Amino acid sequence: MRKLTFWMGAASLGMACGGDGVDLPIPDNLEVVAATDAQRAPAGARLASPLAVIVRAEDGAVAPRGQVEWTVTTGTGASLSNAVTVADGTGRAEVGLTLGPATGSYAVRATLANNRNRTVEFTATATDPPQLTAVTPSTFTGGDIVQVDGTNLIGSVVLEFGATPARVLSVAGDGTSASAVVPICLVPGTIDLRARIDLAVSNTISGTYQASAAPVQLAVGDYASIDPAVLGGCATFPDAGVNGAEYLFAPQGVTGAPGVSAAYRLRGDSVVTVTVRQPRRRTPLPFNIRFHDMLRERERELALVPKPPLRQDVAPLAAAGPALGDRRNFRVCNVITCNQTGDFSSVTAEVKYVGEHAVIYQDLNAPSGGLSDADFMALGRTFDQDLYEVNALAFGAESDVDRNGRVVILMTPVVNGLTPTAECEAAVITGFFFALDVDPAFRNDERSNQAEVFYSLTADPAGSVTCAHSVERIRRLVPVTFTHELQHMISYYQHVLLGRGNSEVLWLNEAMSHLAEELAAFHFLALGDDTSFSRFAIGNLFNAFLYLQDPGFEFTLFGDGTGTLEERGAAWLFLRWVVDQFGANVVRRLSETPFTGAGNIENATGESIGPLLAQWFLANYVSDLPNFTPPARLRYDTWAFRTTYGSLNQQDPGNFDRPFPLVPDSVIGGTFELLGTLRSGSGDYLRVVQVATQRGFTLQFTDPGGGTIAPSVVPRLNVVRIR
Repeated sequence: MRKLTFWMGAASLGMACGGDGVDLPIPDNLEVVAATDAQRAPAGARLASPLAVIVRAEDGAVAPRGQVEWTVTTGTGASLSNAVTVADGTGRAEVGLTLGPATGSYAVRATLANNRNRTVEFTATATDPPQLTAVTPSTFTGGDIVQVDGTNLIGSVVLEFGATPARVLSVAGDGTSASAVVPICLVPGTIDLRARIDLAVSNTISGTYQASAAPVQLAVGDYASIDPAVLGGCATFPDAGVNGAEYLFAPQGVTGAPGVSAAYRLRGDSVVTVTVRQPRRRTPLPFNIRFHDMLRERERELALVPKPPLRQDVAPLAAAGPALGDRRNFRVCNVITCNQTGDFSSVTAEVKYVGEHAVIYQDLNAPSGGLSDADFMALGRTFDQDLYEVNALAFGAESDVDRNGRVVILMTPVVNGLTPTAECEAAVITGFFFALDVDPAFRNDERSNQAEVFYSLTADPAGSVTCAHSVERIRRLVPVTFTHELQHMISYYQHVLLGRGNSEVLWLNEAMSHLAEELAAFHFLALGDDTSFSRFAIGNLFNAFLYLQDPGFEFTLFGDGTGTLEERGAAWLFLRWVVDQFGANVVRRLSETPFTGAGNIENATGESIGPLLAQWFLANYVSDLPNFTPPARLRYDTWAFRTTYGSLNQQDPGNFDRPFPLVPDSVIGGTFELLGTLRSGSGDYLRVVQVATQRGFTLQFTDPGGGTIAPSVVPRLNVVRIR
């Protein structure tokens, strides 16, 4: 990981030439992406790579936004992630294929929507799925090692006892057996076992789980997520050996519903150490975040309005334009409650840059001393050649309601004016996207520009509108905001206009946009541009730092009325962990879908939200913990956060006041009581350290009065043995 530098100045960018309007390529043909054809996977599994085509024009040029229809033509029970997808800015359209339950051949046809004579075929082969025959011994308890026999138990197989994954110790080379550690704290009685490879699942066999009076035995690296309803039978932890022991306990709410909370008490044998999570007073959200959340609320409202049929005609308008020097009128939101017609100012703007994917307009009333022609060219190149493609490849296509093939960046002092002078040092609105502009249900609404518009503040060195913004500050801040808002633009199109569903829920919508910033950062890192890498990455790292300082006070799955910087940091961390665990392809599955929220995560990963949240929560502390090797599910692959935050602490201790933000309360032995609140996806951390030969301890996990924790929060007591 390269060194991060906090808020460095903008890097020098080469010039990009603006140009006259050009005709857009008309989709005319499909080309199979060879690497995605002829894949093999177990029956019932999702193919490792999505099926993909490149949409091309008659002359062979790629044709963005060409609609492709997908149909399973051979094979019973197979399913596609979408019936229609749209080519992104690189001409690529893709779809996920989940094979049916039978082995053999499957076929999928891709058809160009505006020319149904243009088709291509894909084939895939379903191999034998895993099968189970026996478990030995057939009666077991938590911590026992068992052997599971069967066929096709390949190296990546997951063994599940009930719905709980077991730690697999070994897999036979011929796939006929695997050994595993039985999970702790299961419900006593008959329990189903199955094997899983991705979405491919085996038959089920049965065993008998017995509660044990003996203490829980966890090896170093073993972990569990325990339902308090069954904690009574497995809450005793053993005496420490001569080397002592250490556990991390993490009470957490793992509901998929945003904004749910419940009080809890975690208690050891006797109360010697009492830690009470003092409720912090929630401060009002900064006005710029309130404005941002208002726009997402408007999206939810707009999504409910009936939509006209999808257009199959992807041809450009007669005048493809625009060209340098052209002018047009816009309506721009001028108050943060932006709703009524009077809340929109009339603006006339002039084209300053035209690229393949982006066009920059500047308000004729922009303050003096602003961007030069060279500055517009430099910004345009960044938008057009770097940021647009990063978003398109990750999330798919945005709409093109004005059929000019470009996203408009409108730089106007109306955006500057949204920020009161009193807020200039605290919370500045740098730019935004408004879904009203792209929703065809509002094509005759005078508030809508019926174009893909990103509204940006403009340079104002003298502060003649409200806040002073130098040219350098514009070049530093606006590209990051553009990246963030372009994801929102793509999301609305994919979920609402193309998917015919609801807009994405707030926490995941924001997590995706913050992920877009991070993906842009890594794009620049790959180019050797450390300054731009730092600029795009630092916001997420700062938000996550704030969250990890006191995670029990914040929601991970936040809803209306929250959305703090801390919570945005939590949501980004969770999504980053999901991408690390399930691969980069999961991002587009989360975007090109009508699913939203926790259901979207479950559909994209094939797993339940609760266990995912629990594993992620433990990973936040143990992923790169020194002298500890975490299980695969308890680590991040992209970031070594202790290294990153250690560097930031040295560079900027004012903003990063410790080498690592997450410092759990620590107690010796089982004499403690922890009182706090579980919030959707979040909770607290506690280190319990046993010195050599120290006696064991027994836990209680209840509400503060000793009763049952409110089930709506789906309480879990996560634990991992560290030493």
